[in-house]
Amino acid sequence: MANKIEQVIADIEEYIDGCKMQAFSNTKIIVDRPQIEQFLDELREYTPEEVKKYQRMLNNRDKILNDANKQAKEIEEKSQAYAEHLVSENSITKMAYSRADDILKEANSQAEAIVESANADAKIIREGAMAYANDMLSTLQSILNGSIEDISRNFTDLLNTLSDHRNIVTANQKELNEANGQEEAEDDKNGQSFFETDGDDDEDYNVDFEDD
Repeated sequence: MANKIEQVIADIEEYIDGCKMQAFSNTKIIVDRPQIEQFLDELREYTPEEVKKYQRMLNNRDKILNDANKQAKEIEEKSQAYAEHLVSENSITKMAYSRADDILKEANSQAEAIVESANADAKIIREGAMAYANDMLSTLQSILNGSIEDISRNFTDLLNTLSDHRNIVTANQKELNEANGQEEAEDDKNGQSFFETDGDDDEDYNVDFEDD
Protein backbone atom coordinates (compact mmCIF):
# COMPACT_ATOMS: atom_id res chain seq x y z
CA MET A 1 0.00 0.00 0.00
CA ALA A 2 2.83 2.40 0.88
CA ASN A 3 4.46 1.71 -2.51
CA LYS A 4 1.29 2.80 -4.29
CA ILE A 5 1.13 6.01 -2.25
CA GLU A 6 4.78 6.74 -3.04
CA GLN A 7 4.08 6.11 -6.74
CA VAL A 8 1.22 8.63 -6.69
CA ILE A 9 3.53 11.18 -5.00
CA ALA A 10 6.19 10.50 -7.64
CA ASP A 11 3.55 11.12 -10.33
CA ILE A 12 2.65 14.41 -8.61
CA GLU A 13 6.33 15.46 -8.58
CA GLU A 14 6.71 14.60 -12.26
CA TYR A 15 3.53 16.51 -13.08
CA ILE A 16 4.76 19.59 -11.14
CA ASP A 17 8.10 19.48 -12.98
CA GLY A 18 6.20 19.64 -16.28
CA CYS A 19 3.92 22.55 -15.29
CA LYS A 20 4.40 25.99 -16.83
CA MET A 21 5.54 28.88 -14.64
CA GLN A 22 3.03 31.62 -13.95
CA ALA A 23 3.75 34.90 -15.70
CA PHE A 24 6.08 37.29 -13.80
CA SER A 25 6.77 34.67 -11.10
CA ASN A 26 9.71 32.38 -10.39
CA THR A 27 7.91 30.22 -7.79
CA LYS A 28 4.27 29.90 -8.85
CA ILE A 29 3.15 27.40 -11.47
CA ILE A 30 -0.05 26.79 -13.42
CA VAL A 31 -1.69 23.43 -12.63
CA ASP A 32 -4.63 21.53 -14.05
CA ARG A 33 -7.18 21.24 -11.25
CA PRO A 34 -8.85 18.03 -12.54
CA GLN A 35 -5.43 16.39 -12.71
CA ILE A 36 -4.61 17.36 -9.10
CA GLU A 37 -8.05 16.12 -7.97
CA GLN A 38 -7.34 12.81 -9.72
CA PHE A 39 -4.09 12.46 -7.78
CA LEU A 40 -5.96 13.18 -4.51
CA ASP A 41 -8.60 10.59 -5.39
CA GLU A 42 -5.86 8.01 -5.90
CA LEU A 43 -4.36 8.84 -2.50
CA ARG A 44 -7.77 8.42 -0.88
CA GLU A 45 -8.25 5.12 -2.71
CA TYR A 46 -4.99 3.76 -1.33
CA THR A 47 -5.74 4.77 2.26
CA PRO A 48 -5.24 1.66 4.46
CA GLU A 49 -8.40 -0.31 5.18
CA GLU A 50 -7.66 -0.18 8.90
CA VAL A 51 -8.24 3.57 8.98
CA LYS A 52 -11.55 3.16 7.18
CA LYS A 53 -12.54 0.41 9.61
CA TYR A 54 -11.77 2.60 12.61
CA GLN A 55 -13.72 5.44 11.04
CA ARG A 56 -16.73 3.18 10.60
CA MET A 57 -16.46 2.07 14.22
CA LEU A 58 -16.28 5.69 15.35
CA ASN A 59 -19.36 6.47 13.30
CA ASN A 60 -21.12 3.57 15.01
CA ARG A 61 -20.22 4.85 18.49
CA ASP A 62 -23.68 6.33 19.04
CA LYS A 63 -25.26 3.09 17.88
CA ILE A 64 -23.17 1.12 20.39
CA LEU A 65 -24.23 3.41 23.22
CA ASN A 66 -27.87 3.32 22.17
CA ASP A 67 -27.83 -0.47 22.01
CA ALA A 68 -26.24 -0.61 25.45
CA ASN A 69 -28.85 1.75 26.91
CA LYS A 70 -31.63 -0.20 25.20
CA GLN A 71 -30.34 -3.47 26.60
CA ALA A 72 -30.05 -1.96 30.08
CA LYS A 73 -33.59 -0.62 29.85
CA GLU A 74 -34.92 -4.00 28.75
CA ILE A 75 -33.20 -5.67 31.72
CA GLU A 76 -34.66 -3.08 34.05
CA GLU A 77 -38.17 -3.49 32.63
CA LYS A 78 -37.97 -7.27 32.91
CA SER A 79 -36.72 -6.94 36.46
CA GLN A 80 -39.50 -4.54 37.34
CA ALA A 81 -42.12 -6.83 35.81
CA TYR A 82 -40.73 -9.78 37.66
CA ALA A 83 -40.70 -7.83 40.93
CA GLU A 84 -44.29 -6.74 40.44
CA HIS A 85 -45.24 -10.34 39.77
CA LEU A 86 -43.65 -11.44 43.03
CA VAL A 87 -45.25 -8.62 44.99
CA SER A 88 -48.69 -9.63 43.69
CA GLU A 89 -48.43 -12.84 45.65
CA ASN A 90 -49.27 -12.10 49.29
CA SER A 91 -47.50 -15.14 50.63
CA ILE A 92 -44.12 -13.95 49.46
CA THR A 93 -44.53 -10.20 49.64
CA LYS A 94 -41.45 -9.53 51.74
CA MET A 95 -39.28 -11.85 49.70
CA ALA A 96 -40.59 -10.26 46.55
CA TYR A 97 -39.62 -6.77 47.68
CA SER A 98 -36.19 -7.96 48.70
CA ARG A 99 -35.70 -9.93 45.53
CA ALA A 100 -36.99 -7.09 43.40
CA ASP A 101 -34.58 -4.67 45.03
CA ASP A 102 -31.67 -7.04 44.41
CA ILE A 103 -32.72 -7.51 40.80
CA LEU A 104 -32.99 -3.76 40.24
CA LYS A 105 -29.57 -3.18 41.74
CA GLU A 106 -28.08 -5.93 39.63
CA ALA A 107 -29.79 -4.59 36.53
CA ASN A 108 -28.53 -1.07 37.18
CA SER A 109 -25.04 -2.40 37.80
CA GLN A 110 -25.08 -4.39 34.55
CA ALA A 111 -26.41 -1.40 32.60
CA GLU A 112 -23.70 0.89 33.99
CA ALA A 113 -21.04 -1.70 33.20
CA ILE A 114 -22.29 -2.06 29.63
CA VAL A 115 -22.36 1.71 29.07
CA GLU A 116 -18.94 2.16 30.67
CA SER A 117 -17.46 -0.65 28.56
CA ALA A 118 -18.98 0.80 25.41
CA ASN A 119 -17.52 4.23 26.20
CA ALA A 120 -14.11 2.73 26.94
CA ASP A 121 -14.13 0.73 23.70
CA ALA A 122 -15.18 3.76 21.68
CA LYS A 123 -12.42 5.85 23.28
CA ILE A 124 -9.76 3.22 22.56
CA ILE A 125 -10.93 2.86 18.97
CA ARG A 126 -10.97 6.64 18.45
CA GLU A 127 -7.51 7.14 19.95
CA GLY A 128 -6.08 4.25 17.92
CA ALA A 129 -7.60 5.53 14.69
CA MET A 130 -6.38 9.08 15.31
CA ALA A 131 -2.87 7.90 16.19
CA TYR A 132 -2.65 5.71 13.10
CA ALA A 133 -4.03 8.43 10.84
CA ASN A 134 -1.61 10.94 12.37
CA ASP A 135 1.35 8.62 11.69
CA MET A 136 0.23 8.17 8.08
CA LEU A 137 -0.21 11.92 7.60
CA SER A 138 3.21 12.60 9.20
CA THR A 139 4.83 10.15 6.80
CA LEU A 140 3.03 11.67 3.83
CA GLN A 141 3.97 15.18 4.97
CA SER A 142 7.63 14.16 5.26
CA ILE A 143 7.58 12.74 1.73
CA LEU A 144 5.90 15.87 0.35
CA ASN A 145 8.35 18.18 2.17
CA GLY A 146 11.29 16.27 0.71
CA SER A 147 9.76 16.42 -2.76
CA ILE A 148 9.15 20.16 -2.49
CA GLU A 149 12.73 20.75 -1.34
CA ASP A 150 14.11 18.69 -4.25
CA ILE A 151 11.94 20.54 -6.77
CA SER A 152 12.91 23.94 -5.31
CA ARG A 153 16.61 23.03 -5.35
CA ASN A 154 16.45 21.80 -8.95
CA PHE A 155 14.59 24.93 -10.01
CA THR A 156 17.21 27.15 -8.32
CA ASP A 157 20.01 25.27 -10.08
CA LEU A 158 18.21 25.74 -13.40
CA LEU A 159 17.90 29.52 -12.82
CA ASN A 160 21.59 29.77 -11.92
CA THR A 161 22.56 27.86 -15.07
CA LEU A 162 20.39 30.07 -17.28
CA SER A 163 21.83 33.17 -15.60
CA ASP A 164 25.39 31.95 -16.32
CA HIS A 165 24.53 31.33 -19.99
CA ARG A 166 22.94 34.76 -20.22
CA ASN A 167 26.10 36.40 -18.81
CA ILE A 168 28.25 34.51 -21.32
CA VAL A 169 26.04 35.60 -24.24
CA THR A 170 26.09 39.22 -22.99
CA ALA A 171 29.90 39.18 -22.71
CA ASN A 172 30.28 37.69 -26.21
CA GLN A 173 27.91 40.28 -27.62
CA LYS A 174 29.87 43.08 -25.93
CA GLU A 175 33.17 41.76 -27.32
CA LEU A 176 31.65 41.51 -30.80
CA ASN A 177 30.36 45.08 -30.66
CA GLU A 178 33.74 46.39 -29.43
CA ALA A 179 35.57 44.53 -32.19
CA ASN A 180 33.14 45.85 -34.80
CA GLY A 181 33.60 49.40 -33.47
CA GLN A 182 37.38 49.13 -33.71
CA GLU A 183 37.20 47.89 -37.30
CA GLU A 184 34.96 50.80 -38.29
CA ALA A 185 37.35 53.27 -36.62
CA GLU A 186 40.33 51.81 -38.51
CA ASP A 187 38.40 51.96 -41.80
CA ASP A 188 37.60 55.66 -41.21
CA LYS A 189 41.24 56.38 -40.38
CA ASN A 190 42.51 54.64 -43.51
CA GLY A 191 40.03 56.53 -45.67
CA GLN A 192 41.16 59.92 -44.33
CA SER A 193 44.90 59.19 -44.77
CA PHE A 194 44.29 58.37 -48.42
CA PHE A 195 43.16 61.94 -49.17
CA GLU A 196 45.41 63.92 -46.72
CA THR A 197 48.59 65.81 -47.95
CA ASP A 198 51.85 66.40 -46.20
CA GLY A 199 51.58 69.53 -44.06
CA ASP A 200 55.27 70.47 -44.58
CA ASP A 201 54.91 70.57 -48.40
CA ASP A 202 53.66 74.01 -49.53
CA GLU A 203 53.14 72.94 -53.16
CA ASP A 204 49.60 72.72 -54.47
CA TYR A 205 48.49 69.61 -56.16
CA ASN A 206 46.02 69.87 -58.97
CA VAL A 207 44.42 66.70 -60.09
CA ASP A 208 43.08 66.67 -63.59
CA PHE A 209 40.59 64.08 -64.59
CA GLU A 210 40.50 63.38 -68.31
CA ASP A 211 37.22 62.81 -69.92
CA ASP A 212 36.81 59.37 -71.41
